[in-house]
Amino acid sequence: MFDPFSTTYQANPHQVLADIRGTEPIFFAPELGSWVVTRHDTIKAILRDTVHFSSRIVSDPLVPLCPHAKSIISDSNFDVPPMLVNNDPPSHARYRKFFSEPLQRARMLKLEPFVRQTVNGKIDAMLAAERPVDLVAALTFETPMLVLFRALGVPQEDVPTVKRWADSRVVLQWGKPSEEDQVRMAKDSVDFYAYAEQLVRRKQGSPEEDIISDLLAQRAGDDANMTLKEITGTVFNLLFAGHETTSTAAVGMFNNLLRNRPMWESIVAGAQKLDAVVEESLRYSPPIIGWRRLVKEPVEVLGQQLAAGDRVLMMLGAANRDPEVFEQPDEFRPGRQNVAQHLSFGMGIHHCAGAPLARLELTVMLELVAGRLPGMRVVEGQQLDYVPNTVAHALTKLLVTW
Repeated sequence: MFDPFSTTYQANPHQVLADIRGTEPIFFAPELGSWVVTRHDTIKAILRDTVHFSSRIVSDPLVPLCPHAKSIISDSNFDVPPMLVNNDPPSHARYRKFFSEPLQRARMLKLEPFVRQTVNGKIDAMLAAERPVDLVAALTFETPMLVLFRALGVPQEDVPTVKRWADSRVVLQWGKPSEEDQVRMAKDSVDFYAYAEQLVRRKQGSPEEDIISDLLAQRAGDDANMTLKEITGTVFNLLFAGHETTSTAAVGMFNNLLRNRPMWESIVAGAQKLDAVVEESLRYSPPIIGWRRLVKEPVEVLGQQLAAGDRVLMMLGAANRDPEVFEQPDEFRPGRQNVAQHLSFGMGIHHCAGAPLARLELTVMLELVAGRLPGMRVVEGQQLDYVPNTVAHALTKLLVTW
């Protein structure tokens, strides 16, 4: 039943995961080389357990790189040390404190005027365009990227190239690319990293009002605080991961809401609290439906003995619809009292530092689209395609009209 690369699974992973969760809450998937877990309490416990489980494989390619792709990376200056999402205690706490400082909630919320300006500009272009419009290309694909790149100080003219590099990493890390694609994506990764290096050096010489400049100011020229390589590695990861998940969450939110006409009309009428709608959407359609851990030392999970070196794939999408936690989990119910128990932003020491910005962007997009395009609807009969991978449930195109 469990083939995360099949079109059936990609179209509706939640039904497959529900069937599995009820019968096999833990099982081994040989084609992925991983133990798959699906229950909320189990996944929550694994996310919190840094003694038995390591996060260091999070960014590793699911499919080992072919020799040619591997040599492209090894022969370059590409060097991204594990620091945040794929780092463990005790060093994780130091990195988390240093790199989270410029990402404080208050600072992220100051981006709201720019978020509104960006979304309104996208809607203006949609209104002037021929219909139907691809909502991904027109709004959800670029908006989170433009906001994050503004915060990082990425020049506007560099945005399309950086976005292309970031997109290729989703498939390289969590998909099953061919050897030809691996070679192309490895070259992209090397170029992407070189760009991050150049960007950090540029900010070092000419600091501005942005996150990278703040990190360099915190470093104060002292490697004991943080090295330039460590800052470059984190900037590289932020340029990739800091917007992909929000883009995916946004199109998933609109795809569900526009198909639920009573809910959409109640949003348009102002009868729903938008922050509650966004939070329920994060539970209902998490952008990241699977996440990985490596077993550090033998441990028992749901009666199954796992050995050191075993890989675990935690299905966050299944956890977010676990009926043991959420009443009528397949119903979209804004205002659930326990909605905060969803795992879409992770749990424990690796909880997503960018969650406040993601929530802000999703809320502004929902508010302005509902206000300016209240009659928006999904074009019926279109084929929905998703990026083939085990982690992100990323819709590539969504045709809408009004």
